[in-house]
Amino acid sequence: MRLSAKMSPTHRFTVLLLAVGMFLTICPRAEAYIDAGSGSYLLQIAIASLLGASLALKSSLANFKAVLLRKRAPKSGSPENEGA
Repeated sequence: MRLSAKMSPTHRFTVLLLAVGMFLTICPRAEAYIDAGSGSYLLQIAIASLLGASLALKSSLANFKAVLLRKRAPKSGSPENEGA
């Protein structure tokens, strides 16, 4: 049996938080820089995420509306379906 199967979600979160905290305090400082194009890339990701979410919302609302407003199909013996 795995040890993680016995742990509660709160305990797992505490262990994860301690591990991340230890990692951040033990590791040496990184000498890195942010590329000039990074801001442009992050802006592109944000815009694409917003557009994708709006299209997904529009599609799901259209499907939900179609289910709510679904009309019954006319019966086959009704005069509306009989051709000339």
